Amino acid sequence: MRAKLMDEITKLSIESRINKLKNLPALPEASVKILEAVNDPDVEIETLVKVISLSPALVARLLGLANSAFFGQLNQIDDLHTAIVRVLGLQLVKSLSLGILLNVQLDPKHCKGFDSQSFWMHSLITAITAQKLANQHRWQNVSPANAYTCGLLLHIGILVAAYLFPEELDGILCQDSNNYFHIEAEIEKRFGQSHYQMGYILLKKWRLPEFYQSMLNQFNTNGLTENQTELNRCLHASQRICYSILDQDAEESDLNLIAEQAQLPFEAVITVFRTMLDGKDNVQKLASEMGGC
Repeated sequence: MRAKLMDEITKLSIESRINKLKNLPALPEASVKILEAVNDPDVEIETLVKVISLSPALVARLLGLANSAFFGQLNQIDDLHTAIVRVLGLQLVKSLSLGILLNVQLDPKHCKGFDSQSFWMHSLITAITAQKLANQHRWQNVSPANAYTCGLLLHIGILVAAYLFPEELDGILCQDSNNYFHIEAEIEKRFGQSHYQMGYILLKKWRLPEFYQSMLNQFNTNGLTENQTELNRCLHASQRICYSILDQDAEESDLNLIAEQAQLPFEAVITVFRTMLDGKDNVQKLASEMGGC
């Protein structure tokens, strides 16, 4: 009887959390316009610069990224147009703008254990790795640009949890803030749904492209189409390579299983792993800029 009562209480608690997810904040008008431009495949650089300039904070963050050690610029970049043309490129600016906007709108400051730099370190390594794997393997249905953006958005549900449920997520992070396998399992256990589902709810509410909504909604599910399966394999491999890079005790031999599960040549996986490991410090500086540290 007591066990049944506890199950009912847990069910009601989970339902209340799901209802709270439905009340995520609406985007400000300027952010809506920026997202529309970012998700327009035919947007011109001049138009994008004009729209992004509606958010001085976003412009400042993008200039900080362009001048970061990751890109190795010798001369200071002082305007967004130059940053796009000479350093970042149109597609990367779109992806980074999307990530920064989400970070600004979902302020995690009330979750004491949330480390923005660590979060963006995971997200950026996953994104860059996914892009490199897509370049190496040439999947028919996974472009490097889409792979990068998907990798950047993969853990956005953790940011949602930090914003909506700061104390509960803090309890999870206090146990092991850098073990994303642990964080993923505990979020699903406590909230009744994965952080991927939380991210999907956010992207759907903010009307981001269906491609990215679908990626999060169907991550870790079976019965996918070939197009979806290719993307899933790319993201799973990128995620695990990321964990291996951030794990001080990881060994290259662990990459055999990653390559096998993703149906990738081991040589491709080891090449990407070594490249990412060599560039880890620069990615950390990029993550610091992304998190506004």
